[in-house]
Amino acid sequence: MCALVILSLLRPAAQAASPHQSNGIGTFLTSVGHDITSVFVPAPASAHAHRRTRHVRKPVHHPEPGFGVPQGTIAAHALTSTDTTLPLVEWDGRTTTLQTATQAAKPAWMAVLVTGTQLVQACEGKWVHPVDSTPTCGIPGGVSDIALTWDRSRLTTAPTWQDFWDVARHPGRRGLHFGARTTLEIALLADGVAPQDIYSTLSTSAGVERALRRLDLLRPYIVWWETPADAARIMEQSGALMLSAPATEVTSVSARAPSGPATSLFVAGTQGVLRSPLFWAIPTNVSAESAHRTLEQLRMHAPHLEDMPVPVPPEKPPTFLTVSDTFWSLHGEALEQQFEARFVPRTP
Repeated sequence: MCALVILSLLRPAAQAASPHQSNGIGTFLTSVGHDITSVFVPAPASAHAHRRTRHVRKPVHHPEPGFGVPQGTIAAHALTSTDTTLPLVEWDGRTTTLQTATQAAKPAWMAVLVTGTQLVQACEGKWVHPVDSTPTCGIPGGVSDIALTWDRSRLTTAPTWQDFWDVARHPGRRGLHFGARTTLEIALLADGVAPQDIYSTLSTSAGVERALRRLDLLRPYIVWWETPADAARIMEQSGALMLSAPATEVTSVSARAPSGPATSLFVAGTQGVLRSPLFWAIPTNVSAESAHRTLEQLRMHAPHLEDMPVPVPPEKPPTFLTVSDTFWSLHGEALEQQFEARFVPRTP
């Protein structure tokens, strides 16, 4: 009550000059509310400045979606295309990443390179657009190679997958991908299984156990990698004598060597390379109109990954094991679970 009296004494002139009569409790409360507000609200100039500080928002930049390629592709200049301006975005190759990105509110990629096994899963899960209203959801986009890679400062001759397991003659750590795909194939190659017999062997329980037992022998020496970037870190830190590594990352690490590729410690072999065909897929969170334009771009410019990292002497052509997407689409889930239950990753 005292506050009201004081406030009414502070503004007698204003009340007298008002064209409205202060009759009734409603008018009185309105007048008091105005007076109290005038005590606490700053002067007009400072009030405007206060509002500018609080309400002006900085513009947020949302980058346009690019074309998703395996890690290491950009530094290795591994993507060949008639359009050199395609915006490239590297991704880690994990199926969980693919699912999350294709189901996000905003697309991360206009198109993305995936393995044939991932393409089947993405097509069945409706993560990607069908191509031309057919069950096919991708178009060819090149290949991805996993090569036997070694530290040439400690090993002067090219090793084989059998040498990879020979820690008595070649002591040191070994880097392997933490996953059944390609790692089980490598284990059987090291155990003497012919390339043409790999998948018939892996189709049996005895064959799977044979590969897992082979990995058990090497377990104390293994440093696992889960993404291509992990494999690159192993090489950059000289964390293993030999490792299975994506060819793009071998080239990428060489390109970042202080004095150029000639000084890079790690080189990739061309024998017993595990080759996975790749396909361009367009995520379903890309609009139909944009998907159509992207498909035309892919067909017009034919961007594709060429993954063999070094010139190959004509007298010794490379040898490949083509990874079977048919096999992994049928058996991949069960084998990955069995593999993960047996081994605990020891990342770099």
